[in-house]
Amino acid sequence: MAHDWKMFDRRLGMFVHWGIYSVAGRHEQIQWRERIPRSEYARLAEGFAAGRFDPDRLVAIAESADAEYIVCTAKHHDGFCMWDTATTDFKVTNTPARRDVLAELAAACHRRGMKLGLYFSNPDWHHPCAFNPISTHQIAPEPGDTPDMGRYAEYSKAQLTELLTRYGEIVCLFWDIPTHVARPDMDALARRLQPGIMINDRGWDNKDDCDYSTPERDWQWDVQPEKPVEACDSVGAVAWGYREREDYRSAGYLARRIDRFLAGGANYILNIGPKADGTVPDEASALMAAVGGWKRRVGEAFRGVETAAGVVAPESGILCTRRGDTLYLHFPDGLDRSGVDLFPLAALPRRATLLNTGTPLKTELFVHPDRLLKGGETSLHVWGIPTAAVADECAVVRLDFRPAVLSTALRGASTTAPGG
Repeated sequence: MAHDWKMFDRRLGMFVHWGIYSVAGRHEQIQWRERIPRSEYARLAEGFAAGRFDPDRLVAIAESADAEYIVCTAKHHDGFCMWDTATTDFKVTNTPARRDVLAELAAACHRRGMKLGLYFSNPDWHHPCAFNPISTHQIAPEPGDTPDMGRYAEYSKAQLTELLTRYGEIVCLFWDIPTHVARPDMDALARRLQPGIMINDRGWDNKDDCDYSTPERDWQWDVQPEKPVEACDSVGAVAWGYREREDYRSAGYLARRIDRFLAGGANYILNIGPKADGTVPDEASALMAAVGGWKRRVGEAFRGVETAAGVVAPESGILCTRRGDTLYLHFPDGLDRSGVDLFPLAALPRRATLLNTGTPLKTELFVHPDRLLKGGETSLHVWGIPTAAVADECAVVRLDFRPAVLSTALRGASTTAPGG
């Protein structure tokens, strides 16, 4: 039966990078970056106890961010499996944890109404057949390895079958690191096992057949992609997995990045990296809660709206969404002044409100002094914005117009819902 959950509706999700790399606490890719021999790296599993892992707490952190789904790393590049797989002994139930943590998380998600997606790495630094010279994030074969992408594909299919049949509804599959090897049977298997699953663009040569694209970190949205977008970033500026001395993002930076994509019609997943004991760093959980506090106050500007392009001059940096006679102004580049000129919009709203605080704002139709010598065109001026109150988040202003006034003012502007 197909899933009845529409994934792409300007939703926020929570990404979770968790594995034995958290024991070292330096980076999720230390085996590759630090050139650690396979056998030495594998000993990290001996320190993975997950003694304080509480799946309900993890879901609660997602809920605090106002996230609607979780994407969890089932297997990262190191090849370590976070479920009780029959395909390898390199798995979580062979650590001191002795727990199928993915099963526990899946049960908590389904119990609490949180949707679940899975991340699955194509590189596997532990498997003797997985070396792929035409891809990236590869570690050269060790003595005794027998690189064979055909055999490795069958291994991956066996793992995928376990993941997509044991843990209930899985709404999305986040492949990572494209193989550049054509194996359409990989995505076909996922769709057969989980009808309605959404599959990203980082799989087995699947950019043409995927459902969505997955830009990450500081990617700039300059051109609307053909596929729906799920952008992603982490609360940490350096690593995705747990890093002991992480450089954490500011709440304002995260809110502005999320706003840019949600206002444009995309989804966004924000990542945290739990520690080896299963707890989430206080800094990370606080940032998720801060994002959620902001999103709940301005969330009406994302759901059930259309992206309205061309309403104001592009150089303003302001993004617009619209629902009927209501226009929302988004400031993903930050708000550096207490008033904004919305040229060429020249319609007076009946009410203007800063959604973040509920503060009423002042409006007027005026001719900006810079335009007095250039034709004297009128535009809408919104002012009295308390900038200090929104310095650590993304400002969103709501403008309510009388019926038909906004539609008349926006003739010639583009109102769409890209990526939806």
